[in-house]
Amino acid sequence: MPESLVDLEAQRAAILKQMAALGDMRKGSLTETFRPCGKPACGCHAEDHPGHGPYYAFTTKVDGKTRTVQLRPGSRLKKFEREVETYRRFRALSDQLVAVNASLCELRPDDDANSDRAALKKTSSRSSRRKSTRKQTGC
Repeated sequence: MPESLVDLEAQRAAILKQMAALGDMRKGSLTETFRPCGKPACGCHAEDHPGHGPYYAFTTKVDGKTRTVQLRPGSRLKKFEREVETYRRFRALSDQLVAVNASLCELRPDDDANSDRAALKKTSSRSSRRKSTRKQTGC
């Protein structure tokens, strides 16, 4: 059953309300890595050892350049995780908003389709009969 204009407008209002309540966000991604160290005698070089870590990094693009911030476990990492998750929620809500708006645009009737067509018709100011540009001589 197709949705009505009233239902779609209510959905749009609900999405916008959720977006307004989101709070701080950050575009980018967080990664967790484990790495071996530079000491050859360390156990991290064994095949079954995952390496030292975890090490965390936040990566984002700023003016076409990749920016990376190294993070340690703690409150700053948790803050970055919240902000990245908020941005993901914002993107999901944005996609929903675009879909609802597209449905609204499809359901809304044209104001006056006939007057639009008349306005778009090409009218010519030229006469349909071609006038001669030659001078007639009275011979």
